[in-house]
Amino acid sequence: MLAEDRRSYILNLLETRSSVTVAELSAAFGLSEVSVRKLLSSMEQEGLIKRTWGGAVSAYGSLREFSHKEKEPVRMAEKLSIARAAYACIADGDAVFLDCGTTTVHLARLIRSGKKRNLMVATTGLNVAMELADADDISVIVIGGELRHNTLSCTGTFAENMLKTMFFDKGFIGGNHLTLEHGFTTPNVQEAKLKRMIMDNCKEHYIVLDYSKFGDDSLSLIASASELDNLITDWRAPAETVAGLQELGVHVIQSEEEKL
Repeated sequence: MLAEDRRSYILNLLETRSSVTVAELSAAFGLSEVSVRKLLSSMEQEGLIKRTWGGAVSAYGSLREFSHKEKEPVRMAEKLSIARAAYACIADGDAVFLDCGTTTVHLARLIRSGKKRNLMVATTGLNVAMELADADDISVIVIGGELRHNTLSCTGTFAENMLKTMFFDKGFIGGNHLTLEHGFTTPNVQEAKLKRMIMDNCKEHYIVLDYSKFGDDSLSLIASASELDNLITDWRAPAETVAGLQELGVHVIQSEEEKL
């Protein structure tokens, strides 16, 4: 593999996940870890990536937030698998909160077509609400507020005031990044505040994140890793992070590999 091909390989990886490690690149390229570090150092000097201890992350930074249109077509198998594992956690008669996001859209579709009924679903996501619009036997509450066009979610004072008086059996909450050191984060301050409120207003909260969300940080803290009750992720999640979360007392559910 030529040097330019190696650069393209690294950049393509970082478009679908938060970080890469020196060890995995060494194995992929058949190079020594010293050579990989030199390659990463060169890419950092060109502004293509940011180096970290043991690897690299995207150069986009803590404020980077992909739009709904950008996220929807990627990692479909992982998202559907996480949604199936999340649906298994729901019982008949539950009051459920579904966060905005592309993984929770899959969960909404499973709720719409599944056998579990007598459900009440609240959401800040317009796309999530639309998935449930024709399910006449499921009560749906849309949490209103300021529309974030990029993510199709409602935030702000109006949304917060609605949620102050609502309490759910289970909540399924998405985000942008998770690390053991800095916790569960998202780029938008208002989103972070709202997601934390939702966590606190659920008897059981489930963080839903695919493997690409581990190993980097966004701007705004939602909760530290030790404050998380349950995490649902996919079979590709980094084993070290999963083990670290379990040591902190987080119940981690890894979904089975999905074949599309």
